[in-house]
Amino acid sequence: MNSLTIDYNFAVKEKISTGISNEELELQRGKAQKGFALLTDMVKNGSVGFPELPRQKLDEIKAIARGQGHKYNDLIVVGIGGSALGFEAIVNALLPSGYNTLSFADRLSYPRYWLLDNADPSIANSVLKYCNPEDTYVVVISKSGSTLETAINFSLVFDWMKASGHDLKKRLCIITDPLKGPLRDFANANEIPNIPLPSSVGGRFSVLSAVGLLPAALLGVDIEKLLAGAGSVIEGDWGKILTLAAIYMHFMTKRPINVLMPYSSRLVKFAEWYCQLWGESLGKRRTNSGNDVYFGTTPLRTSGAIDQHSQLQLFREGPDDKFITFISLEQHEHDLAVENAVHESFSYIVGHKVGELLNTELTATEGALFTLSRPSLKINLKQLDAYSLGQLFMLFQYATAVIGLANDIDPFNQPGVEEGKDFAYGLMGRANYEHKKREFEEIYVKSPEFVI
Repeated sequence: MNSLTIDYNFAVKEKISTGISNEELELQRGKAQKGFALLTDMVKNGSVGFPELPRQKLDEIKAIARGQGHKYNDLIVVGIGGSALGFEAIVNALLPSGYNTLSFADRLSYPRYWLLDNADPSIANSVLKYCNPEDTYVVVISKSGSTLETAINFSLVFDWMKASGHDLKKRLCIITDPLKGPLRDFANANEIPNIPLPSSVGGRFSVLSAVGLLPAALLGVDIEKLLAGAGSVIEGDWGKILTLAAIYMHFMTKRPINVLMPYSSRLVKFAEWYCQLWGESLGKRRTNSGNDVYFGTTPLRTSGAIDQHSQLQLFREGPDDKFITFISLEQHEHDLAVENAVHESFSYIVGHKVGELLNTELTATEGALFTLSRPSLKINLKQLDAYSLGQLFMLFQYATAVIGLANDIDPFNQPGVEEGKDFAYGLMGRANYEHKKREFEEIYVKSPEFVI
């Protein structure tokens, strides 16, 4: 079953003057194949694990979901970045809008869900206010086990639950590194149920591991179908991955902004997930060889048709520095038809469905960009379900990794993130980070004359 196609008509020179020529496309495909070969070797030697996730055993995840999924009114997920964005993308795409407002029965006895990602007191206060500790299950996620925001939020939840007098072992699961880190130590010392995150799977590539699958399963998502979709992308036909990577590599040298614009509100969080995947994987100062390159382009999340009314003006008539990827749905769930016009000037929409309108607006936007030679491509899904969402996750993960490796970039590290983390640890008084506090205090010198 293949519900995903890639339409790159408006990205090739045969159709649009700013497009990629056949010769350039073949050149970039060859480069992408080299990146793909490097990735294949890394998978074989065990250093990169995300392509293996569709074949993982789900027994442990499904056992926890069966035992805990229908017992509680609320699920709190504690994590940030790669430990949260994938889960958000899954529930945004596959659970109904306004899910938390449904009754327990209408939720089919699955819990409401809450995410504590940012260290924001307004969010933490609200979540702990709305939930009852004796009727809440908690999943804490951190690959390193030491993420500052997760440590803060988990500490708050831990105290909140402990004060209620209930046994944490029955209401808590930790997902973290299998061997090391503060959360690993905590889980081992307190006999807390836990699921190890494979060391070969980085945070932003972990959505199809327990990181995304456990909380999704607790909410009734068909995680087997999600993995089946992901696996379908890498079962023999690599053409889509190589072509997508080739097109992106070509336009990265010409347009510094890479826009993802799904025409479905159910994919807004997917676009946010994509922004971390693309930005953190490809935005690198140095190559693996140690040369300064300042590689990468800026990912931009938009949403159709909303951003036709806010950013399309810039995309079409502003600087010619963007490459746009649309995502379309052939079929929209629960589609509604307009039966009556509230004003005679609206009579032309009578008989049309809302999903039809959305798809028409996408097509019209493609055409509007085309008239000014602004290139784009479109990823088409027959429908948005667990299978097609799994396809999207794997397609973008593979294309991103291939692009990095093809350009001598390590798509699996994030050295640019660590400096800010280390400064924060020093300022918060974490042991062994005193030198980072001193270093920060030496550079963070501001003059009042520049403050107005």
